[in-house]
Amino acid sequence: MASATELWEAWNDGFAKKDSSRLAELLTDDFRFVSVTRDISKQEALDWTAAGGFQTLMDRLEVLYENDEVAVVCHSANSDLGEGRVMAVYTKKDGKFSHLRMVRQAV
Repeated sequence: MASATELWEAWNDGFAKKDSSRLAELLTDDFRFVSVTRDISKQEALDWTAAGGFQTLMDRLEVLYENDEVAVVCHSANSDLGEGRVMAVYTKKDGKFSHLRMVRQAV
């Protein structure tokens, strides 16, 4: 069973190294990443990560709640878009992450 911390580390490392292979192992084939500005597939999320994700640096992860079905987290997300704080809800299926709903607030 993948954990929110494991996913966050894979995503953060993926941005830094421009390599989404570790992240790919943690997402279901039908994974969706949804925010105010995007609704993308697993492959689109992996491509975005491998490109560096707007030069995104994530820090200060706080797992607010997690079980076998859902995870709720907060973290910083500083990028070309500016400094921000993220709240995200992940759903899980078959031990992997199947959906991400994210809201980013500029700070």
